[in-house]
Amino acid sequence: MEKEDLKKSEYQEAIHDSEADANKYMSYVNGAASFLAIILWILYLSGVFTISEELFPIVVILFPAAAVILFIPIFLVKTEVVRKSWYKYFILFSLIGVIMAINVALPKHGILWWPFAILIANHYYNPKMGRFIFVFTIIAMLICIYLGMFFGEYDLNLLGGGVLVDGEVQYYDNFIKRYEMLQDMLANGENRYFKVFLYYYLPRAATLGLFFMVSNFLNRRTHKLLNDEIESHDAQEKSKTELEVAKGIQLNTLPDEFVSSKEVEIVSELKAAKEVGGDLYDYIDIDENHVAVLIGDVSGKGVPAAMFMMKTITSFRDFATAGKTPSQILKEVNASIFKGNKSSLFVTCFLAILDKTNGKLVYSNAGHNPPIVGTNGNYHYLKCKPGLLLGIFKDSTVVDEEITLSPGESITLYTDGITEARNSKGEFFGEERFLNTMNRRNYTSTIELHHDIKDEIASFVGDAPQSDDITFLTLKYRGHSYFFKEKEFKAKKENILQMLALINDFGDEYKFPDDFKKKLVIVGDELFSNIINYGYENNGGTIFVRLLFDTDTNEFVLTIIDKAKKFNQLEVESQGIGTDISKQKIGGLGLLIVKTIMDEYAYDYINGKNILVLKKKF
Repeated sequence: MEKEDLKKSEYQEAIHDSEADANKYMSYVNGAASFLAIILWILYLSGVFTISEELFPIVVILFPAAAVILFIPIFLVKTEVVRKSWYKYFILFSLIGVIMAINVALPKHGILWWPFAILIANHYYNPKMGRFIFVFTIIAMLICIYLGMFFGEYDLNLLGGGVLVDGEVQYYDNFIKRYEMLQDMLANGENRYFKVFLYYYLPRAATLGLFFMVSNFLNRRTHKLLNDEIESHDAQEKSKTELEVAKGIQLNTLPDEFVSSKEVEIVSELKAAKEVGGDLYDYIDIDENHVAVLIGDVSGKGVPAAMFMMKTITSFRDFATAGKTPSQILKEVNASIFKGNKSSLFVTCFLAILDKTNGKLVYSNAGHNPPIVGTNGNYHYLKCKPGLLLGIFKDSTVVDEEITLSPGESITLYTDGITEARNSKGEFFGEERFLNTMNRRNYTSTIELHHDIKDEIASFVGDAPQSDDITFLTLKYRGHSYFFKEKEFKAKKENILQMLALINDFGDEYKFPDDFKKKLVIVGDELFSNIINYGYENNGGTIFVRLLFDTDTNEFVLTIIDKAKKFNQLEVESQGIGTDISKQKIGGLGLLIVKTIMDEYAYDYINGKNILVLKKKF
């Protein structure tokens, strides 16, 4: 479909939705008119309004019938009928038909109902239809007035003061006698038809015209506002789509949120305050033995900051080559992003390069927050020279510093979106609270640590809006005592055997006991099946499986990553072994198996990915 056709289709859909909404409320208006007809019917029956004996039976039947006709839309308001294009005409002409009947039978009372028809027509935000109904109304009113002269209740304004017969005034309710009376008037020089048109019809038509002008003006104004709203919505949707595309490009620029190898494990996440943000992180293998991790925070927010962020990452990847120190890389990045920086944006960065053979960590800080290093219960802020931020000055004054990580220690890089996160009272999350969160208990994996940090921030902030991008990255150094294997599978039931074979073959390769291998296969079978059946709901996708074995501690680590809906099967409470398996809740049996077989487990949902890490020693 062409863009213009698509836009026209969206416009028509919006108008149709507005019309359906108007149909709904106009059904209630007709219902209210039905209630009014019943009240008038009671007033005529009780004699409050007097009427001739000849007309009384007609009125007794007319008002209940009108009430029924007007009440019919109430029964249809909850159905799809209100979305039909013809339904508005059904509402309008059912009301107009009732008004015409009442106007003919009771000219002086029925004529008061005509404004309702104009009001309802102009509620549809369709000026053309409003004009049509107005023209139809004044023509119908003229016809009804003349019919009322012959068939309606005797009205002095229409027929005059009656006929004098034998000294008494006679008011005829007979069609023939009224016709003869009007003809006698014509013969005597009194044109009653013209007088009714001039003195009775025209003033009422003029009143309706004034009423129409006001309501139609509001109609046209609201119609314009509706068009403006649709155009504004289209523009917002276009802008939103463009920002979503920009967000996708930005996130695709970043590396995976979780990686694991023999020597290191990295967990990272970026949560933008807007659709796109200025925070950045990156990590690359410079060579076989060195990995570089980077985090940064661009001044400002939105698209300009995101573009500057992408330029920074591109420059980092261009200059992060073997043999260079962090300070040398950052100086080259600074020179690159300084060129053409007419907006005077800048970025704070922290860059570290880890030697995977011995744990030596060389780092350089360009005006960024100091990272946190250590291990369970012993995390602390790293002392480092602040350096000068990048992009705003031609030369950078960053320097290199060095520490050594022991196996099991990690370094957590973060942006000030964490420490400056505020709750509804305006309080900051702060550096002390951040450090205490990491030190409050022992963590079995970086995933579990990462998840705890997110939960603590979310709990502290509560309902307060996110004011800045939140980004953090943890690099854990393992050492050299690990064996490693990984593979990605399509999330299909027929591939479960291949996933289980990967686990079994890994166990064979590193001499796992047979009983231990069987237990791991049982765990894998349950978890893989749950992801396919309940996470992806059998709609396809991928499952990434990573296996790791520490020969020093005889610890096996199973990592499962998928892009299904957020689905933590380990959170569902088990119903116990005695429960009928067919009646087990989703994930209940999986949690039971994990608790009885595995020693430790952790789950997190990061940027659309479920990450599950399980550990077992033998």
